[in-house]
Amino acid sequence: MSTLLRSKSVAVSVTFLCLVTLANSAPQQKGKGGKTPAKAAEAPRYGNADSISQDELRNYLYVLASDQMEGRNLPSRGFDAAALYVASHLADWGLKPGGSTTGTTGPHQPYFMPMELVVKTAVAAESKATVSGVPGGGGRGGRGGGRGPAAAGAETPATPPPTRTLTLEYGKDWTSNAGGRGAQPLEPFEVSGNLAFVGNGYTVVKGNVDPYADLDVKGKIVVVAGLPAEIAAQQAAAAAAPGGGGRGGPNPLGEPCKDFMTPEQAAAKNGAVAVVTLATFQEMATAANPNVAGGGFGAFGGGGGGRGPAGLNGPNYRAAKLVNAPLCPVVPNVTAQLGLMSALFQGEKSTAQQIFSNAGLNTKQDSFALTPAKKLALKLVTKSESAHGENVIGMLEGSDPVLKNEYIVMSAHLDHIGLAAPLPDGHNVNNGADDDGSGSAALMAVARAYSEGAAKGIRPRRSIIFLWMAGEEKGLWGSQLFTQFPFLDLKKVVANINMDMIGRTKGEGFTDPDPTHVLVKPGEVLIVGPQISSSDLGKTIETVNASYQKMELNHFYDATAPDATHDNLGPAPNGQRIFYRSDHYNFAKMGIPIAFFTTGLHPDYHRATDTPDKIDYQEMQAIAKTVAALGWQLGTQDQRPEVNSKLPEQLMKDMKLAQDQGWGKIAPVPPPLPGMPK
Repeated sequence: MSTLLRSKSVAVSVTFLCLVTLANSAPQQKGKGGKTPAKAAEAPRYGNADSISQDELRNYLYVLASDQMEGRNLPSRGFDAAALYVASHLADWGLKPGGSTTGTTGPHQPYFMPMELVVKTAVAAESKATVSGVPGGGGRGGRGGGRGPAAAGAETPATPPPTRTLTLEYGKDWTSNAGGRGAQPLEPFEVSGNLAFVGNGYTVVKGNVDPYADLDVKGKIVVVAGLPAEIAAQQAAAAAAPGGGGRGGPNPLGEPCKDFMTPEQAAAKNGAVAVVTLATFQEMATAANPNVAGGGFGAFGGGGGGRGPAGLNGPNYRAAKLVNAPLCPVVPNVTAQLGLMSALFQGEKSTAQQIFSNAGLNTKQDSFALTPAKKLALKLVTKSESAHGENVIGMLEGSDPVLKNEYIVMSAHLDHIGLAAPLPDGHNVNNGADDDGSGSAALMAVARAYSEGAAKGIRPRRSIIFLWMAGEEKGLWGSQLFTQFPFLDLKKVVANINMDMIGRTKGEGFTDPDPTHVLVKPGEVLIVGPQISSSDLGKTIETVNASYQKMELNHFYDATAPDATHDNLGPAPNGQRIFYRSDHYNFAKMGIPIAFFTTGLHPDYHRATDTPDKIDYQEMQAIAKTVAALGWQLGTQDQRPEVNSKLPEQLMKDMKLAQDQGWGKIAPVPPPLPGMPK
């Protein structure tokens, strides 16, 4: 909530910056060779691409990556200001809006595709957990988990020992596992039952692993600890990689619900009513100090120092329309901190300390039912909050009466990761100049060039969609919103050209201690996607580049599996898998040829040091011109690129899942949401 407590002068500053930049429009440059086209027939080969200048790009980026934009977290007033800044230019340039067609109350709202955001949080005071049947004495059970079973040969007492009922505090003794990124939404629930410990709780087809096999858990709450060795090893490798937090590739156990089941899935299948997961040491440390820094998320996975202190950027919102049903039934899952952990295993055959230690060592643990007298009751009460985000969409109609009904989508993501823990100099804004201020600014220059060209009679045959997406850093939300609920027939989309992080190169004196980072040298660009999804598109890129900017095209990431020369630096065995990890992928899932332009990773990625003074504007200009020229070529040529007949297995699975979930059905863009910019 601290975001909202900053000085009101920020909003004034943003407004001032927008007005200044609107007043100082991009310089009107002449066509290639200094000649101004007299008519459309004499248009330069690649439309008005030559008009894109470094000064123009610098002007746009210094606004988008300014401190006044507060890191463009979604949702935030900084992101809204960035969206308003882009939309105001689109309106000024005369581009057709592609957003809301009804209910708008301001001149810029027609350029917005609204994204409803919701968050459910636990009401701690009303959420309850009680454990009955806990052996008496010894306070709350202590750190060791209580007395344990009676020693062999000991005399059995004539009467059962006294028991007690313990009430556990939400947030201190237990928390809910739902609602985080990638998880199902947090929902209220109330369950109770006896208990059973089932090891790590996973069932795995390979090896016939089933910790529930000899245990009746119907109507019970199951307790789990640790992870399967394969997943633990993958996570350890990713965490140990320089920079930490990188993604480790697909699940080594296979496909969920088919090759394996998570504890929530397996518990549901076996009739249990909830899962209690014992906290790891790291989770207990985080609970004890909730203001530790968190890792970032984006096109390329984690990077240290991403989000700063917990809560600095507000609640963990979700995109309401993008929540998909679970692959198979699940039950609620809560995390047991030390208080609940000790109470559960007080007087059991294994102590909490033993189970906790074995889980940390990935030691296989046998399943067992807890004492029949012991029962756990859980009640989670939630409250909801709503917010908004928005894609920004401008359109240029094509000149051909038939082909204007086909589209080239050029895209970049407008959001970043918000505020950060202060640096030694006090700077606390993740400016996101490269990620993805560079792509967003370049897309503005491309849109301006096309609009200016159209005013001179230089117009492609096909229509062009300029798309600034929201929520890429949250999980490719903006591109999913556009492709899951499109306002046009996606079969008419010829290609998606995506730009994300196109502003950094290995300049003089550049060093990077992280060997997994791949950054280009000046004049080089990483191309991702054509060799994977559309060789036709790849040939077009090569032809355009060879006759125009003549950049060095690097296909290091244009692969789905690492080898000696492609994507071989990420966590084994699947590299960094960049093809799957930016907004272009949601277009690929719809069978649309894609090309992703990037210059790669660097030490300032997802840090407050990613600032506009470090951008290579000559490189950024060359890529922006190349993208503009590629869009022109695709928008004017007769044929459209074909998707490869053979596609990666993972892409095929995701294409089928998107189809099963009903993606791509044409839907009108809804009216603006409360609080959206006008």
